[in-house]
Order: sequence, then C-alpha cells, then structure tokens
Amino acid sequence: MSSFSALAIDAPVLPPGTLHYEVRSCEKVFVWREFQKRCKPGESQVRGTGQALRRAGVETAHSFACAVSSEELARPFPKVFDGRNIVEAFPNAFLGVSLKSAAFVKCPARGAKFDWLYGQWLGEGVSDRLRPILAWEREDFWMSLATNVQHDERAALVCALTAICVVRGRYVAVGENDTGFFFLPPWELWQPWARRAVDTNRVDRRLDRQVEVWIDGARFGPEDPLPRG
Repeated sequence: MSSFSALAIDAPVLPPGTLHYEVRSCEKVFVWREFQKRCKPGESQVRGTGQALRRAGVETAHSFACAVSSEELARPFPKVFDGRNIVEAFPNAFLGVSLKSAAFVKCPARGAKFDWLYGQWLGEGVSDRLRPILAWEREDFWMSLATNVQHDERAALVCALTAICVVRGRYVAVGENDTGFFFLPPWELWQPWARRAVDTNRVDRRLDRQVEVWIDGARFGPEDPLPRG
C-alpha cells in the first residue's frame, strides 16, 4: 500500500531508468525574458552543482517511487515517472509567478532570492488567496507557511504546497515528457507578466522539444492558445 498520495521533489524528475544531461525545455522556458532576473532555475545540464542536482532528483524519485501512489487524483496531470504521482517542484517560480511586477524593482541577488520571494509572497497575501482555491483545511499547515523562518523548511513547505495543488487538480505544469515538467500554482494566481512570458517562451525557436502547458488537467500544445482569464 502506498504511503503518499503525491510527492513533489525540488530537483529534476526524469523518466525511470533515465539519467542524461541534455538541455531541459522546462528549465529554458523559465530562463528567458522576465523570468531571467525574477525566478529563473539553475540549469541542470551544467557541470558541477547543476548535474549534481539532476542526479539527486533522479535518485530521490527512484528511492521513493514504491511509496508513492499511482492512483488517479482529482484531475489528470503529466506523469513522467512510471505513472507514479511524483512531480517536480520549482519553489522560486511557484512563488515568483504570483508576484506583481512592481515587487521585483528591488529584487536581491540570486543567493538571497528564495527567502525574499517567500516574504513578498506572504506580504502580497498570495497564501490567503490560494487557501480557498485548494480547500486544504489543515490549519497547522497554513500556520507553518505563515510563520516559519527557516530556509530549508520553507522550501519543503512550498514543495508540499506543490503536491497539494496536484492532489486537488489545481496546478500548472510546463515541460515535456522526455526531460520533465515544472509544477506551479493555479493559473488564476499568475500575474500578467508571468503569463505573457511563459506563453512567449513555450514556442521559442531555440527550444529543442515542443513544450506542453497543463492547466488543471487540460493540456495545451504549442498551437493551442492559453486561457486569458
């Protein structure tokens, strides 16, 4: 019997039995344009810490796979890892896409960015808007989100929140099956700048693979317009 309905890993999730260092489309989409200075990922094809992070993600997915359910959740979503409910979290972008452009005027250097994004996210009341969307009635969880100040524990809380979004079927996923997907907050929380950037970047000619965007169980290919509202 599975221990977890879903698992979100803050590192690359690739198909089972796969470890490569190809460029990942989901990472490239969030490197270009406004994302570049606001919430870009470290690219995991890069030697050193990038490739180490990719190996760690692959190893974690394999280590926990047997404990994660493969049962259907509220809505379909792209299952990269052997049909298991394992998804890839991207905490900086999970927080960043919900922030107004004005918040980034005094954005700090990369090393301090996550905690700054977290503080802005709380300050703009995004957590309060997300709670009724997810209908996750565990008060201690929301209290921890609001009060925890420890960097790694905050990152773990955002990973847990990513998994909850998937369980509830209220998520956005960006990527493709061979190199993986980032899972992000519900589309209605995305600010206009983030919607425009992902819409432009998903069809950029520099991409090696076609990118899909999934929103609450619906798949949008490169030729499909993304929702406006």
